[in-house]
Formats: sequence, structure tokens, C-alpha cells
Amino acid sequence: MSRKILVTADQIATSSTGLYHFAFELIKQLQVHQTDELDLQYLIPRSFTKIKPFGEAHYRTRGVLTNLRWKSIPEFDLIHFTQQNPTLLKPHKIIGRKILTIHDLNYRYEYPVDSAPYRHFQAQTRRYLDQVDAITTISQYAARDIAEHLQYPLDQIRVIYNGVNVSTIPAEELAWHQPGFRPERPFLFTVGTVMAKKNFHVLPAMLANLDYDLIIAGRIDDHSLEYYKLIKRECERFGIAPGRVHLLGETSEIDKHWYYQHCSAFVFPSIAEGFGLPVLEAFSYEKPTFLSTHTALPEVGGEAAYYFDSFHPDRMSEVVKQGLTDFPYSNKIQLARDRVTEFSWEKAAQAYLALYKEILR
Repeated sequence: MSRKILVTADQIATSSTGLYHFAFELIKQLQVHQTDELDLQYLIPRSFTKIKPFGEAHYRTRGVLTNLRWKSIPEFDLIHFTQQNPTLLKPHKIIGRKILTIHDLNYRYEYPVDSAPYRHFQAQTRRYLDQVDAITTISQYAARDIAEHLQYPLDQIRVIYNGVNVSTIPAEELAWHQPGFRPERPFLFTVGTVMAKKNFHVLPAMLANLDYDLIIAGRIDDHSLEYYKLIKRECERFGIAPGRVHLLGETSEIDKHWYYQHCSAFVFPSIAEGFGLPVLEAFSYEKPTFLSTHTALPEVGGEAAYYFDSFHPDRMSEVVKQGLTDFPYSNKIQLARDRVTEFSWEKAAQAYLALYKEILR
């Protein structure tokens, strides 16, 4: 008889986030590689039932009856919570063995230690650790962070790396595509939700010494407005003309890939990443890639990337200039290809399926 497994897809409604890509890409590969011994079902927001985000699959939603039943009757043998802040279903609201994937402890970098949000997320994550049977995470850095700051045994944390979101857009379609904003000058590109941990505000100042524009693509919501204003102020402070820095907000997938394909370089100065999917996306387009040395980025970028060893604008512009000069004569392209091959969603799905079976033995 098949063992029933529920996989949550909380973030499927927010297509511009890394958590969306994690759920979407992982579940697609789980469907490809699942065997008859496992009955995989996917918990999605009720509004997505007609959309069928993963094609033909066994979808589940929550309602009054399921809320009552799942708390009292063990319908599933295993539940995989695919992110550390579950919204559709909390671990204590369902009976069964449980896996929790913790992507990062970014609240450590976003809030002061004595702040209410920090205490809330710290307590919540610790509570969830006590309610599940296994913990996975997406990088060795994140594993060490969890072990150190949540006092969880490092040898009990399973690291399963993310894959790379290789574009499925036909090359001809991308070649003819006209993005919503088409830059007229050579440009540097970065992507991510506009928030302080992405550290985008350090980028405009270096443009004073570089003959490139800057495109920042990523969601700007109510929580982002103050940080958005900070980026604008930095442009003014360093005398960067308004037409050189373009904050586009959330973009379509095809626009995003157009910018990857046509940028002169990808810049990602983030100071808090559990993994850093955009790094591998940039590698897949064989672009010079410049990263911060913080959190998991060196682990993902390896020797294929260049690194900002300082956020001083003069030093950042120097690193970019040196990297762009070096790139055509280096082995960075081959190293980037190797990184893209090393991280795949197929490998991730197979590792999760093996873990499901291991826990269910």
C-alpha cells in the first residue's frame, strides 16, 4: 500500500520569491521521480485549485472539516513543511511524522536581538523544531546557523541543496522579447525583494566610477517603501543621475531572463541568504557575477564568482572593473557551468524522496 505524503506549497502565490521557486521546482521534480510506493499530495491555497500549478497532481486544500480531521485522525504518514514559517498549515495542526525545511534564519540579520520581531521568529522556529521529526536546510551555512543559534544538533540537520532555475523559455522567444523596460545603455543587473537584507542601497554609489546603469528587479511592497526611499536617497547623495538606477518592481519571468541575458554583469551584495538562487541563474547565462562574502553566498558561488571584500563604493567599483577585465581571459565560465551542473532540482527531489522513505521505514 502506498504511503501518503503531504507536501506544503505555501508560497505558490508569490512568484517573485525564492520560496516560490523552491516549492515549484522541487514539486515538479518530485512528480517526475516519485514511485508507486509513495502517494504524494500537495497542499495549496484554495484559490489555486483551478489553476493546477503543478499540472495533473493530487491537490489538497484546508477547510473546516479538514482542520478538524487532520488534528484527530492520522490521514498522512508524513508531512513535509517546505518553509520555516508555514501559513497554510502549522505543524501542531496535523497528525503524522513531519519534516521541516528551514531556508535561513534571516531574522537574525533583519532585526535587533532585543526587538519583538526577533524574539517572535526565534521562539516560533524553536517551537516548530520541537514539533517535527526531521530538519532539512539548503546550505551548510544555514545548517551551522541553525545549530549555533537554535541549539539544535548539527549532525541531525540534513543539507539538501537547491537546484538552478534554468529558463524553459525558447531561445527564439527570448531573442524577440521586448521587456517592460528596455535599457538604452550597458547595465548591471540584480534581482530580489527590495528589502534591507538585500543590501541594494550600496550599489548606486559605485556607479560614480563605472559607465553602467543599474537595474533592480524585485517586489516593492508596503514593507519595502522606506528601503526603496533609502536607495533613492543614496543616488542623490552620491550624485547618481535618476535615469541611471531603475527600480522596476516585480517583473515577469521572461523579463527577468531577458535582463540576465543582456546585462554586462550580475551584482548581488546581499548580507543574508540561506542559499542564493539568483547566483545560479546568473551562472546559467555565463555572466560575470559579483557577490558579497556574507552567509551562504561564497558556498554557492565558489570560485566561479567575484567577491566584494568591502562595501565602500570605490572598492566595489574597483572589484567590478577588475572582474570585467579579467572575465574574458579567465576560466570563470567553465567554473560557472560546473556550478550549474552541481546544483539541480532533480538531485534535490531524489534526496527528498530518499529522506521520505528513510523516515517512513
